[in-house]
Amino acid sequence: MRSIPLFTLFGLKVTISAFGIVSFLVAVPPTAWLAARPLRVPLTFSQAVLAGTLSAIAMFVFEFIHQWGHSRAARSVGYPMTGIHWHSWFSSGIYPADEPPLPPSVHIRRALGGFWINVLIGLLLAPPAIYFWPCGGGVAWVIAFTSVWNFFVLGLGALLPIDIPGVFTTDGGTILHYWREIKRMQMNTDKR
Repeated sequence: MRSIPLFTLFGLKVTISAFGIVSFLVAVPPTAWLAARPLRVPLTFSQAVLAGTLSAIAMFVFEFIHQWGHSRAARSVGYPMTGIHWHSWFSSGIYPADEPPLPPSVHIRRALGGFWINVLIGLLLAPPAIYFWPCGGGVAWVIAFTSVWNFFVLGLGALLPIDIPGVFTTDGGTILHYWREIKRMQMNTDKR
């Protein structure tokens, strides 16, 4: 699938697939509908669409911040990322094609670089979300949505040990894979 270049930021070349663009566009109607439902102050159609659009933009921005955390961790271990590619609402870090085989501990440290920043953002946005929620309106929705998305999806959700090779792997899946590899190496060493 062709990559569409978006921009370069912090030395990372950011690209997106056509499916990634469609994913964000498709996110607007359901988030707009959800924004119009739970609030005490009803939203007009245009306010709900704006809330849905801002929710989709928040999904993109905070996924970028998640990947930026990975890039910082990768740089700190001496094997930096070169880019970020969006394949849906989620993205993958891009590493040099000629990167040598790395020890499992390096992969684990790189995988741990993203989730913590989203957990922190989610926690920091929780008090304003709780404060503004009773007031209603699109601002209350976007703050609450962004808090929940960061904490539960990009933060804790990233640690779920999902590894479907070639399809979808979370940070938790990467950590589990390389943790098992470390254990295998230790067992082989112990047998000698």
